[in-house]
Amino acid sequence: MLKRFLLTMGIAVGVFLVSVVLHNVVSGVFGIEEPVFFIIATIICPVAFLVGAVGSIVFAVKKHR
Repeated sequence: MLKRFLLTMGIAVGVFLVSVVLHNVVSGVFGIEEPVFFIIATIICPVAFLVGAVGSIVFAVKKHR
């Protein structure tokens, strides 16, 4: 389970970076403001990272005891 939470944190960071790049590319190429990748990068990825971090800490403390 600890591995899954750590994987969630890593995936959240990767998706954040890809979403930021795609948001800027779509906005630059088409000249329109694109909300989907922006929402993914600003709302979904930080929440997923936080879930992974808290879950990892909880399981690490449980395992240490």
